Amino acid sequence: MRGRWAALLLAIAIASLAFGAVPAGAAVEAKKTGTPVLVEVGDTAGTTAPMTMTVTPTSAPAGKVTFTVKNSGTVIHEMVILKTDTPYDQIRVVKDEISEAAAVGEIADIPKGKSKSGTFKLKAGKYVLVCNIKKHYQLGMRAPFTVT
Repeated sequence: MRGRWAALLLAIAIASLAFGAVPAGAAVEAKKTGTPVLVEVGDTAGTTAPMTMTVTPTSAPAGKVTFTVKNSGTVIHEMVILKTDTPYDQIRVVKDEISEAAAVGEIADIPKGKSKSGTFKLKAGKYVLVCNIKKHYQLGMRAPFTVT
């Protein structure tokens, strides 16, 4: 019986390694983090006034990038990462939103006064960061981002 259990445990360990599973511990956190980028989104009166998106820094090296999005506004916001050569302020809007066909990641539903983070593996190129909740893009919640 002991031999079967040992064989089963060995098989599980081998399968875990084959599928990229990491044993419990600090190694998991190290794999999730990347170049840190702070994104602050804000508004003063919901969809009745201009909105802002400030990104620091505005570029990062290719690879894992960890975005922390802080909502300083009065309503829920999000951050969508689009890989596109279209200038950040010239993306076509249809029915108060833009297409997310070029999206490579998203941090959704960030409540007012809160922050959320996400790590994404990004290739070199031009990106646009937007809040794609209705009307937010048009009110100014957009920013260029470059991956080198």
